[in-house]
Amino acid sequence: MDSLKVKNFIILVLLIVNVVLLAVVISDRMRGDELWDQAVDGAVSLLEANGIAVSEDADLSARSLNQRGVSRSTEFERDAIGEVLGSVNTVDRGGGIIYYDGESGEAIFRGTGGFDIQYAASGAPEAEDMERTARSIAGKLGISLLEGEGSFTVTSSDSSTVLEFTCSSDGARIINCTVEFRFMLGRLYSVSGTRPLDTVASETQTSVIDVPTALMRFLELTREKGHICSELRGLELCYAFSASASGEGSLTPTWLVVTDTGEFYINAITGREEVLA
Repeated sequence: MDSLKVKNFIILVLLIVNVVLLAVVISDRMRGDELWDQAVDGAVSLLEANGIAVSEDADLSARSLNQRGVSRSTEFERDAIGEVLGSVNTVDRGGGIIYYDGESGEAIFRGTGGFDIQYAASGAPEAEDMERTARSIAGKLGISLLEGEGSFTVTSSDSSTVLEFTCSSDGARIINCTVEFRFMLGRLYSVSGTRPLDTVASETQTSVIDVPTALMRFLELTREKGHICSELRGLELCYAFSASASGEGSLTPTWLVVTDTGEFYINAITGREEVLA
């Protein structure tokens, strides 16, 4: 009986300790959320004091992305092109440029990510649903396209329709990687753009500048560079792509700031303004 009382007492003590620890964790989290809200509100107030209103639609929540190293795989590339052009012959033109001659057309791929595929008239795929066709071809090429609203634009003329998609990496927008699909008379005739190479070769856990810091950095840039705007409409943590002709590149976390007068890019690691092509 005494042994049972001791066991019950120990269990009660452990339960009390767990409850206390849980209360501390909840309290710390609530305090952290409160400090976060205060920091964001302070940054927003400072922007508004400088004549820049912040839209209620702007996402000011906490986010993070890791730095990624990417690389070209000529084997994967050849197999992928074979999926869309049939059996291909290759010609290495030097400088990271490879030419592919296939059953259904031809293609040029570069180590920097740029590429161009041109279908022969007899090999152009039929496209009853242009978006579905575009996404299918991108999948065969190993290119991830952004999903959701605003993931692509449509430009039409009397003779053709062009769908321009934004690329993504693990769901995050890659600001300077886009792919154009040109359709004519119900068929896909060309695909061109910049892709973020073939494989993620490395991933480094990265501490990015947070939302309040990004907002303050943006305000500094408007003063330093003379940028003029009256409303901040969006804030998105994206990737910026860069690569050399050798086929080695990187995806760097970058804040995309959307205003009423244009878009601005802030390196989410260094805080510097990025000028992207």
